[in-house]
Amino acid sequence: MTYLSSNIIANLHIARQSLMSQQVGLNVVGQNVANVNTDGYTRKMLQLEAQGYWGGVDVAGIKRYTDEFASARLVEEESTLGFFQQQSEILAHVSDLFNDLQDTGIGNAMDNFFGAMRTLESNPADLTSRMEVLVRGEELSETFNRVAGELESVRRGLDDLLLASASEVNSRVEEIAELNNQISLQLALGHDASDNQDTRDRLILELSEHVHVNFIENSDGQYTVFLEGGMPLVEGSTFSTLYVNPNAAPGTAQVEYVSSNGASTNVTNRLSGSRMGGTIELRDNIIPGYQTELDQLAYDIVDAYNTQHAAGFGLDAVGGRNFFADLGGVVANAAANMALSADVDGIPENVAAAGAATGAAGDNVNAIALANLPEQLLATGGTLSFNEAYGNLVGSVGVDARRANDSTKVTQNTIQNVETIRDSTSGVALDEELTYMLAYQRAYQASARVVNTTDQMIQVILGLGA
Repeated sequence: MTYLSSNIIANLHIARQSLMSQQVGLNVVGQNVANVNTDGYTRKMLQLEAQGYWGGVDVAGIKRYTDEFASARLVEEESTLGFFQQQSEILAHVSDLFNDLQDTGIGNAMDNFFGAMRTLESNPADLTSRMEVLVRGEELSETFNRVAGELESVRRGLDDLLLASASEVNSRVEEIAELNNQISLQLALGHDASDNQDTRDRLILELSEHVHVNFIENSDGQYTVFLEGGMPLVEGSTFSTLYVNPNAAPGTAQVEYVSSNGASTNVTNRLSGSRMGGTIELRDNIIPGYQTELDQLAYDIVDAYNTQHAAGFGLDAVGGRNFFADLGGVVANAAANMALSADVDGIPENVAAAGAATGAAGDNVNAIALANLPEQLLATGGTLSFNEAYGNLVGSVGVDARRANDSTKVTQNTIQNVETIRDSTSGVALDEELTYMLAYQRAYQASARVVNTTDQMIQVILGLGA
């Protein structure tokens, strides 16, 4: 009788464990199906193992189906996408500064100024024509001033984008460190940590958009996350941060790595790829290159027109006057400092159209020379005309913007392809989940029947003893 009772108890134990295990399996399937369209969700599968002494089955764990190679590729490509997206977005704004389609750009202002000089050539003594030259010269100066100011404003504003990215980085590394702690504890207790692991993987992807990172998984399930160059951002439950030091001058902010012990290291020049790397390259290299070209063009125009204007004479037979304000031989900030000379500003009589003092009343010799300047190679070290130099600048901006935009699209396509590869392993397949659901359901039903049969056996035994 004792032997029979032990077997019956064993049967009940086996059936109970099976019922519980199959229920967990159904829960896992339900979670997979519910998240079939959830971005970043990793498919789970119940792991079962046979029990020893009592027999039966038990839950050994829940396995996440991940493709480590594809996941690492996604982190890499996400950094690349962040880099090109940042540049594409900013260069789209820069391109608008050189858009002459609305008749408000430098190209249109240059054409108007050159055209006014042509009109003066035909009417050298006409005060209206002379005033038009001054109005168009002032318009050209103000357009250079405006574009230079807006370009510098864009460049300085990139410091704010660095600050925003650093804030995003710091928020995510703190969350990853906290998840590391929770995951290691869950795994140590034999609990399912897959949802937290999914969340951590998503945070790694979001982090990689702003800075280029690498990561490794430790034996306790925690991630160690490294900033490029090997500096640890996350080690277990401790984390380091990024600090954007504004410095004294706008547009010169430095990015500092602040370790968990408080030590600070300047990493501005070490950040490549990702949003922060793209921002730094724009601020320190690409936009300053445009500014240099713009300043050179403004300087060349001022220098050429001042030289030729000083060789002529106004209606008062006085020569040697500058048309534009003297830049003192300094190219830097020439576009921002461009202005009419006080010698001619508001004084149309002083425009030097004549070639000699004796012909000041109607001589157009110098007006012709001034009108011919745009056709000469006076820009960029005497290699280009003014229009050609401006065309090169606009072309450079356009090429850079198009390259960033095209690279963004290419990287987005690459990410989609890698995601497809990853999802073939970690994505949820409804047909496959249906198969597992039926298997767990049938096993659950069979276990329930074992319970019913065992119950009947108990009733028979109790009847024998009555």
